[in-house]
Amino acid sequence: MNDSTSPTSPAWPTRWPKDSFTGFWTWLLAGFIAALFIAGFFVTLKLSRTPIQPPNPLIFDMSIVLQFVLEGALVLIVLAAMPVISRFSLRELGFRMPNARTIGIAVLGAAAMAIVANGSASLIDYLAKSQHQQDIVEIFKSLRDPTTIAIFVAFAVLFAPFAEETFFRILFFNLGMRYGGFWGGAILSGLLFGIAHGDIYAALPLALGGVVLCAVYYRTANAYASMISHALFNALSIAALLFAPQLTR
Repeated sequence: MNDSTSPTSPAWPTRWPKDSFTGFWTWLLAGFIAALFIAGFFVTLKLSRTPIQPPNPLIFDMSIVLQFVLEGALVLIVLAAMPVISRFSLRELGFRMPNARTIGIAVLGAAAMAIVANGSASLIDYLAKSQHQQDIVEIFKSLRDPTTIAIFVAFAVLFAPFAEETFFRILFFNLGMRYGGFWGGAILSGLLFGIAHGDIYAALPLALGGVVLCAVYYRTANAYASMISHALFNALSIAALLFAPQLTR
Protein backbone atom coordinates (compact mmCIF):
# COMPACT_ATOMS: atom_id res chain seq x y z
CA MET A 1 0.00 0.00 0.00
CA ASN A 2 1.30 3.46 -0.86
CA ASP A 3 1.01 5.23 2.47
CA SER A 4 3.64 7.93 2.10
CA THR A 5 2.86 11.52 2.93
CA SER A 6 5.77 12.79 0.84
CA PRO A 7 5.01 15.42 -1.80
CA THR A 8 4.13 14.29 -5.29
CA SER A 9 2.94 15.75 -8.58
CA PRO A 10 0.28 14.81 -11.15
CA ALA A 11 3.16 14.26 -13.59
CA TRP A 12 4.74 11.67 -11.29
CA PRO A 13 2.33 8.93 -10.21
CA THR A 14 4.36 7.46 -7.37
CA ARG A 15 3.73 8.19 -3.74
CA TRP A 16 6.51 6.45 -1.89
CA PRO A 17 5.63 3.80 0.70
CA LYS A 18 7.10 4.53 4.11
CA ASP A 19 9.47 1.59 3.81
CA SER A 20 10.85 2.61 0.40
CA PHE A 21 14.54 3.57 0.25
CA THR A 22 15.12 2.78 3.90
CA GLY A 23 17.37 0.34 5.70
CA PHE A 24 20.91 -0.93 5.45
CA TRP A 25 20.88 -2.26 1.88
CA THR A 26 19.58 0.99 0.41
CA TRP A 27 22.37 3.06 1.92
CA LEU A 28 25.00 0.41 1.25
CA LEU A 29 24.15 0.28 -2.46
CA ALA A 30 23.74 4.04 -2.92
CA GLY A 31 26.79 4.83 -0.78
CA PHE A 32 28.99 2.30 -2.56
CA ILE A 33 28.10 3.57 -6.05
CA ALA A 34 28.42 7.22 -5.02
CA ALA A 35 31.81 6.48 -3.43
CA LEU A 36 32.99 4.82 -6.65
CA PHE A 37 32.14 7.88 -8.73
CA ILE A 38 33.61 10.34 -6.23
CA ALA A 39 36.82 8.31 -5.95
CA GLY A 40 36.98 8.08 -9.73
CA PHE A 41 36.66 11.85 -9.97
CA PHE A 42 39.71 12.44 -7.78
CA VAL A 43 41.75 9.75 -9.52
CA THR A 44 40.92 11.21 -12.93
CA LEU A 45 41.66 14.71 -11.65
CA LYS A 46 45.11 13.58 -10.57
CA LEU A 47 45.81 11.81 -13.86
CA SER A 48 44.66 14.84 -15.88
CA ARG A 49 47.67 16.80 -14.61
CA THR A 50 49.91 14.75 -16.89
CA PRO A 51 50.04 15.38 -20.67
CA ILE A 52 47.59 13.29 -22.68
CA GLN A 53 49.27 10.79 -25.00
CA PRO A 54 47.55 9.07 -27.94
CA PRO A 55 46.27 5.77 -26.50
CA ASN A 56 47.38 2.38 -27.73
CA PRO A 57 44.35 1.03 -29.68
CA LEU A 58 44.52 -2.44 -28.13
CA ILE A 59 44.84 -1.13 -24.57
CA PHE A 60 42.10 1.44 -25.18
CA ASP A 61 39.75 -1.23 -26.58
CA MET A 62 40.45 -3.51 -23.61
CA SER A 63 39.80 -0.67 -21.17
CA ILE A 64 36.39 -0.04 -22.77
CA VAL A 65 35.54 -3.74 -22.60
CA LEU A 66 36.59 -3.84 -18.94
CA GLN A 67 34.49 -0.78 -18.18
CA PHE A 68 31.56 -2.39 -19.98
CA VAL A 69 31.88 -5.56 -17.88
CA LEU A 70 32.24 -3.74 -14.54
CA GLU A 71 29.51 -1.16 -15.17
CA GLY A 72 27.28 -3.81 -16.71
CA ALA A 73 27.51 -5.90 -13.55
CA LEU A 74 26.72 -2.83 -11.44
CA VAL A 75 23.72 -2.01 -13.65
CA LEU A 76 22.34 -5.52 -13.17
CA ILE A 77 22.76 -5.20 -9.40
CA VAL A 78 20.89 -1.87 -9.37
CA LEU A 79 18.06 -3.20 -11.56
CA ALA A 80 17.71 -6.26 -9.34
CA ALA A 81 17.76 -4.17 -6.16
CA MET A 82 15.41 -1.35 -7.17
CA PRO A 83 12.11 -3.26 -6.79
CA VAL A 84 13.24 -4.34 -3.32
CA ILE A 85 14.46 -1.01 -1.99
CA SER A 86 11.92 1.25 -3.73
CA ARG A 87 8.88 -1.05 -3.27
CA PHE A 88 7.92 -0.46 -6.91
CA SER A 89 8.37 -2.71 -9.92
CA LEU A 90 10.73 -1.71 -12.72
CA ARG A 91 7.68 -1.05 -14.89
CA GLU A 92 6.30 1.34 -12.28
CA LEU A 93 9.71 3.04 -12.21
CA GLY A 94 9.42 3.68 -15.93
CA PHE A 95 10.74 0.64 -17.78
CA ARG A 96 7.98 0.39 -20.36
CA MET A 97 7.70 1.04 -24.08
CA PRO A 98 7.80 4.79 -24.84
CA ASN A 99 5.00 6.27 -26.93
CA ALA A 100 5.22 9.08 -29.50
CA ARG A 101 4.72 11.79 -26.86
CA THR A 102 7.48 10.34 -24.70
CA ILE A 103 9.90 10.19 -27.64
CA GLY A 104 9.03 13.78 -28.55
CA ILE A 105 9.82 14.97 -25.02
CA ALA A 106 13.06 12.97 -25.13
CA VAL A 107 14.13 14.70 -28.34
CA LEU A 108 13.33 18.11 -26.86
CA GLY A 109 15.23 17.06 -23.74
CA ALA A 110 18.33 16.31 -25.81
CA ALA A 111 18.15 19.77 -27.37
CA ALA A 112 17.65 21.38 -23.96
CA MET A 113 20.58 19.41 -22.52
CA ALA A 114 22.83 20.55 -25.37
CA ILE A 115 21.85 24.18 -24.80
CA VAL A 116 22.23 24.03 -21.02
CA ALA A 117 25.42 21.93 -20.84
CA ASN A 118 27.26 23.50 -23.78
CA GLY A 119 26.04 27.00 -22.98
CA SER A 120 27.19 26.83 -19.36
CA ALA A 121 30.52 25.31 -20.45
CA SER A 122 31.04 28.21 -22.88
CA LEU A 123 30.19 30.68 -20.12
CA ILE A 124 32.74 29.06 -17.79
CA ASP A 125 35.37 29.22 -20.56
CA TYR A 126 34.55 32.88 -21.12
CA LEU A 127 34.78 33.77 -17.45
CA ALA A 128 37.97 31.73 -17.00
CA LYS A 129 39.40 33.10 -20.27
CA SER A 130 40.25 29.57 -21.41
CA GLN A 131 39.12 26.90 -23.84
CA HIS A 132 38.97 23.74 -21.79
CA GLN A 133 38.08 20.35 -23.23
CA GLN A 134 37.41 17.15 -21.35
CA ASP A 135 40.23 14.63 -21.41
CA ILE A 136 37.97 12.08 -23.06
CA VAL A 137 37.36 14.54 -25.92
CA GLU A 138 41.09 15.00 -26.38
CA ILE A 139 41.58 11.23 -26.35
CA PHE A 140 38.80 10.73 -28.90
CA LYS A 141 40.37 13.32 -31.21
CA SER A 142 43.63 11.38 -31.08
CA LEU A 143 42.06 8.06 -32.12
CA ARG A 144 42.95 6.87 -35.63
CA ASP A 145 41.98 3.20 -35.72
CA PRO A 146 38.45 2.79 -37.22
CA THR A 147 37.64 -0.20 -35.01
CA THR A 148 38.62 1.69 -31.87
CA ILE A 149 36.53 4.68 -32.95
CA ALA A 150 33.54 2.40 -33.64
CA ILE A 151 33.85 0.73 -30.22
CA PHE A 152 34.10 4.12 -28.51
CA VAL A 153 31.04 5.46 -30.37
CA ALA A 154 28.97 2.35 -29.61
CA PHE A 155 29.90 2.57 -25.93
CA ALA A 156 29.14 6.30 -25.71
CA VAL A 157 25.85 6.23 -27.63
CA LEU A 158 24.37 2.87 -26.66
CA PHE A 159 25.74 1.52 -23.38
CA ALA A 160 26.74 4.66 -21.44
CA PRO A 161 23.28 6.31 -21.60
CA PHE A 162 21.57 3.12 -20.39
CA ALA A 163 24.06 2.56 -17.57
CA GLU A 164 24.33 6.17 -16.43
CA GLU A 165 20.57 6.76 -16.50
CA THR A 166 20.10 3.60 -14.43
CA PHE A 167 22.55 4.94 -11.84
CA PHE A 168 21.69 8.63 -11.79
CA ARG A 169 18.00 8.79 -12.66
CA ILE A 170 16.57 5.41 -11.66
CA LEU A 171 18.54 5.10 -8.42
CA PHE A 172 19.77 8.48 -7.23
CA PHE A 173 16.99 10.69 -8.58
CA ASN A 174 14.31 8.46 -7.10
CA LEU A 175 16.22 8.19 -3.82
CA GLY A 176 16.61 11.97 -3.60
CA MET A 177 13.01 12.57 -4.65
CA ARG A 178 11.77 10.15 -1.99
CA TYR A 179 13.10 12.47 0.72
CA GLY A 180 13.40 15.87 -0.96
CA GLY A 181 10.91 16.05 -3.83
CA PHE A 182 11.91 16.83 -7.41
CA TRP A 183 14.66 19.31 -6.61
CA GLY A 184 16.17 17.11 -3.92
CA GLY A 185 16.42 14.27 -6.42
CA ALA A 186 17.57 16.48 -9.28
CA ILE A 187 20.36 18.10 -7.25
CA LEU A 188 21.63 14.77 -5.89
CA SER A 189 21.44 13.08 -9.28
CA GLY A 190 22.86 16.04 -11.19
CA LEU A 191 25.83 16.55 -8.88
CA LEU A 192 26.83 12.89 -8.99
CA PHE A 193 26.33 12.84 -12.76
CA GLY A 194 28.69 15.80 -13.15
CA ILE A 195 31.28 14.37 -10.77
CA ALA A 196 31.21 10.95 -12.44
CA HIS A 197 32.69 12.36 -15.65
CA GLY A 198 35.93 13.18 -13.85
CA ASP A 199 36.49 16.72 -15.09
CA ILE A 200 36.41 19.68 -12.71
CA TYR A 201 35.57 22.15 -15.50
CA ALA A 202 32.82 20.01 -17.00
CA ALA A 203 31.29 18.95 -13.67
CA LEU A 204 28.92 21.92 -13.35
CA PRO A 205 27.75 21.97 -17.01
CA LEU A 206 27.13 18.24 -16.93
CA ALA A 207 25.39 18.53 -13.56
CA LEU A 208 23.01 21.05 -15.12
CA GLY A 209 22.56 18.72 -18.06
CA GLY A 210 21.77 15.98 -15.56
CA VAL A 211 19.00 18.14 -14.09
CA VAL A 212 17.50 18.38 -17.59
CA LEU A 213 17.57 14.58 -17.83
CA CYS A 214 15.82 14.39 -14.45
CA ALA A 215 13.11 16.67 -15.81
CA VAL A 216 12.68 14.43 -18.87
CA TYR A 217 12.38 11.34 -16.70
CA TYR A 218 10.04 13.08 -14.27
CA ARG A 219 7.83 14.55 -16.97
CA THR A 220 7.42 11.29 -18.88
CA ALA A 221 7.68 8.83 -15.97
CA ASN A 222 9.52 6.70 -18.52
CA ALA A 223 13.07 5.44 -17.94
CA TYR A 224 13.79 5.16 -21.65
CA ALA A 225 12.99 8.82 -22.27
CA SER A 226 16.04 10.17 -20.43
CA MET A 227 18.14 7.40 -22.00
CA ILE A 228 17.07 8.57 -25.46
CA SER A 229 17.85 12.20 -24.55
CA HIS A 230 21.24 11.17 -23.19
CA ALA A 231 22.05 9.02 -26.25
CA LEU A 232 21.08 11.82 -28.66
CA PHE A 233 23.21 14.32 -26.74
CA ASN A 234 26.23 12.00 -26.88
CA ALA A 235 25.61 11.25 -30.56
CA LEU A 236 25.43 14.95 -31.41
CA SER A 237 28.62 15.62 -29.47
CA ILE A 238 30.48 12.85 -31.30
CA ALA A 239 29.10 13.95 -34.66
CA ALA A 240 30.42 17.44 -33.98
CA LEU A 241 33.86 16.02 -33.17
CA LEU A 242 33.87 13.92 -36.34
CA PHE A 243 32.38 16.29 -38.88
CA ALA A 244 32.80 19.79 -37.43
CA PRO A 245 35.86 19.67 -35.16
CA GLN A 246 36.34 23.43 -35.51
CA LEU A 247 33.19 23.88 -33.43
CA THR A 248 34.69 21.95 -30.52
CA ARG A 249 37.94 23.90 -30.18
